[in-house]
Amino acid sequence: MDIYQSKYNLLIKKISNKSFSIGIVGLGYVGLPLCVRFIKENISVYGIDSDIKKISSLKKGKSYITSISDKYINYFKNNKLHLSTNYSIISKCDVIIICLPTPLKGKNIPDLSYLEKASEEIKPYLKEYQVLILESTVYPGTTSIIFKDFLKKFNIGFNFFIGYSPERENPGDKNFSYNKTPKVISGYSKNCLKLLDLIYSFIVKKRVLTKSIKVAETSKLLENLYRSVNIALVNELKIICHKLNIDTYDVIKTASTKNFGFQTFMPGPGLGGHCIPIDPYYLSWISKKHGYFPKLIETAGEINTKIPNWILEQLKKFIHNKKNSKILILGVSYKKNIDDDRESPAYQIMKIFNKNKIKFEYSDPYFKKIRVGRNINCKKKAIAINSKNLKKFNAVIIITDHDFFNYNKISKYSKIVFDTRHVYKKSKYKKCKNIVFI
Repeated sequence: MDIYQSKYNLLIKKISNKSFSIGIVGLGYVGLPLCVRFIKENISVYGIDSDIKKISSLKKGKSYITSISDKYINYFKNNKLHLSTNYSIISKCDVIIICLPTPLKGKNIPDLSYLEKASEEIKPYLKEYQVLILESTVYPGTTSIIFKDFLKKFNIGFNFFIGYSPERENPGDKNFSYNKTPKVISGYSKNCLKLLDLIYSFIVKKRVLTKSIKVAETSKLLENLYRSVNIALVNELKIICHKLNIDTYDVIKTASTKNFGFQTFMPGPGLGGHCIPIDPYYLSWISKKHGYFPKLIETAGEINTKIPNWILEQLKKFIHNKKNSKILILGVSYKKNIDDDRESPAYQIMKIFNKNKIKFEYSDPYFKKIRVGRNINCKKKAIAINSKNLKKFNAVIIITDHDFFNYNKISKYSKIVFDTRHVYKKSKYKKCKNIVFI
């Protein structure tokens, strides 16, 4: 193995000197920020994405994610050959990081098709002494399954290196930084782990090295399962409190004064984002495959999924003639102040309105129109928030509490406002009388 060790040491040296190149597969909400972090460290970055519009935008030096400044994207404007929809540029990279989506199919079955396709596309261009890393959220054992052909082709840990490091992005959080947030690192072998730790050391202050890839894969699922279960808990609490005529917000606010053993979670209009509505089902699915039906995971998912329908039932109590009513939906993003609408509860609300023949429009500063592929039959365009428009609607429902919205104006000119985000619980809005909290 002396020849292996010698070339491995050369790779270590190459990475240590920042003279290596890195290819990011998937330039979305995880991949593009990752590119920027390595670009800031003066490391050569290549980007691969199947979306030609994204590639074209980056070549012009334009960011399609609002939280990422164009000044960092100028790198690609000056290095247009570093971008492609063709995987052949992988051959120019020493390190490849895959950041592709892992959605669900029907019946909450994991959909690994994006990873499987990428694996096939990458295969012809891989060579010895490359590092291949997966960042996508997956069920335990997926990394080995997806990369099984590479495990046969190379001598893993000696002349090829595989690892897993789940993303911990927090879209829209201006204070998010890997100077504060640790990153989980795992490798197929000790040599793989050492390389991953070195690669991420340029952009992450603290790395948490795990004993196995499966531990890292499962830890990512637990992070989001924790939130899913606690959100389900407060969503169920909301339903109970409505039955008992108790203010849910006041209950949570009071409980949160306990300075140990309690963390505040707030109810909302349903689950959104790329993690919480999906990831728990990955763990549930693999658990069932091994003979155990996870009760808590499934129950939490059921509660959170039913919330949009429960909201409709509350609306019906105030809007009796729903067929002639028109409702304005505020917010399409899955959380405030971001241009990310993945799995947004707004779309579930729209589907329910369509099914019940309730007319609606929407407003969101981040979405002038509904994106293609969001599985919602809605060709509407966002309308402006002004007194004239607000007066047209029988009701307004706040789905996403963007800071951009003028809530004083909304309450002043709206007939009734359904607040699913407790916006009007803030002291400055307490005099508003046309607010219904649901």
